[in-house]
Amino acid sequence: MDRRLILTVEKLGEAGDTLVKFNGEFDKAGHDEIREELGNVINNFKGITLVFDLGELKFINSEGIGYFMSIHAHLVKDGKKLVLVGPNAHVADVFNTIGIMQIMPVFNTMNDFINQK
Repeated sequence: MDRRLILTVEKLGEAGDTLVKFNGEFDKAGHDEIREELGNVINNFKGITLVFDLGELKFINSEGIGYFMSIHAHLVKDGKKLVLVGPNAHVADVFNTIGIMQIMPVFNTMNDFINQK
């Protein structure tokens, strides 16, 4: 059976920041597939900025958004931050509608994120 959601994890620079690329659909089934893997990434994260590249994320439901909010709250408590990059038009519209962009940084591209530093 094909997975609905695939993660790719990369280190960003020397500061321990991490890039997590999402490919697929972040719904109940997708969340179940990546929950343990993403939990390990978050629990072992030693940097300041955790970047979620959503360029290949086709869909996100309320469960996925709630999980992002939970990760954001966890990181902020530890003086860290979650940054979202590259949401497609549908995902960006959902983020705008529920106010995600007022809660955490969202950038259109990785270049936009890198250039803001």
